[in-house]
Amino acid sequence: MREERIAATSWQLRASLLWLVFIGIVGAAIALAYERHWDGYWQLVPWAVLGLILVSLVAIVIVPSAATRKLAHLVAAATIIASCLGLWHHFDENYQTASLDANYTERWEDMNLFDRVWEVSKGSVGHVPIYAAASLIPIAIALAMSTIGIGQQERPDEYVDPRQRR
Repeated sequence: MREERIAATSWQLRASLLWLVFIGIVGAAIALAYERHWDGYWQLVPWAVLGLILVSLVAIVIVPSAATRKLAHLVAAATIIASCLGLWHHFDENYQTASLDANYTERWEDMNLFDRVWEVSKGSVGHVPIYAAASLIPIAIALAMSTIGIGQQERPDEYVDPRQRR
């Protein structure tokens, strides 16, 4: 009875995380489409990442195994790396075009490096939303967490009650 409750709870948590991943994919895709984020190679990267996440999601749902767990972890790690590169790319784009901003045209060259980086980091300069790229990170984490326990072989005869361990 206890094992059935644990299995049911585990399944519910996994299903909830997978729904979060799915909702994250849809939300990110809508945001990217709204911004017409498909002009050039770099703008296609998040679309490819969302595609990989979707493939991993479907694989977990259809064939929950050790292989799909490894796939999901690989995709989650690649997503986090791509998000970090996206953050850098967005920051760099804003930094490079900051002197064209009407509020900073005259004073940008006179500002020290710290002030420039600070203004770009807080979004005062540039037209590219820097932290938008980080929106894929929670999706990747939820994807990885949804695989906890998948593909692990457990035997009831090997179960040891945590209260009895020393």
